[in-house]
Amino acid sequence: MKDKVCSDFVFMPLKGDQRVPAMAAGEQVAATDRLAAGSPAVVESDTTEVKSKIVVVGDCECGKTTLIHRYVQSKFQETYTPTGFDTYSGSYNVSDTYRIQMSIWDTSGDAGYDRVRPLSYTDADLVIICFSIDSPDSMENVVSKWHPEVREHCPTQPIMLVGCKADIRSEAKNLPPGRPRPALVSYDQGLKTAKHIGALVYSETSAKTSQRSVNDVMEVAALSSAGTTNTGGAAAAAAAAGTPTSDGPNGFRRQRSFIRRKRFSGLNEAKVHLRKEAAKSCAVM
Repeated sequence: MKDKVCSDFVFMPLKGDQRVPAMAAGEQVAATDRLAAGSPAVVESDTTEVKSKIVVVGDCECGKTTLIHRYVQSKFQETYTPTGFDTYSGSYNVSDTYRIQMSIWDTSGDAGYDRVRPLSYTDADLVIICFSIDSPDSMENVVSKWHPEVREHCPTQPIMLVGCKADIRSEAKNLPPGRPRPALVSYDQGLKTAKHIGALVYSETSAKTSQRSVNDVMEVAALSSAGTTNTGGAAAAAAAAGTPTSDGPNGFRRQRSFIRRKRFSGLNEAKVHLRKEAAKSCAVM
């Protein structure tokens, strides 16, 4: 991993025993009305929950499903199982009063699904394009197949580029002398591809050896996707309350622009800035 460690970053995982209390019938109707109006659903009187949809695409066997399983279940999936289309749920607490509820869509990279896969992009807030570090062909397909497909169906949504199976680099270095070494994608090659497609951020993960690398990717994805969903609701709430905001209705969107300008300086920096922006938005809800 080339991402720099940020000493002032505070990791706030969702507590395993945390549960959202049931809402009364009147509160459920009010929450439904707020969602229909484009505002975030208030689960409790002092807790705001924002929903986001994240779609994960890439070649078959590049590590998409293993990445998602590691984040959702905190387990490494040893056996490869071909994926059709699966949906997973995950939550990320930005603060004590602000929660992002993610719907994570796992897709098949098989050509046989090319006609139906576009259905997954409907209402997507962010797309993660994955490739495998031990497969240069999978990275080439990021440019030739996946980026064009994503932009056709999600022309404005932010994209993250993720190199999976980073642990293979270490394994290759430890091979006995004389054993052929696999062709690997270098960090710089992945970085160059990310710049080429205009990705929000580039990072490498190892679902096998690094839970932290997986968490960082998914949490930045949650914060970035929530910016797409939540901006209008925060502005509306501020306007209704007569509360001025420093960032206006486009706070998260401006923040994503900032990350684009500095997008390759490190995943942790993106995470810190997006968390700060989320806190500002939450303050006016």
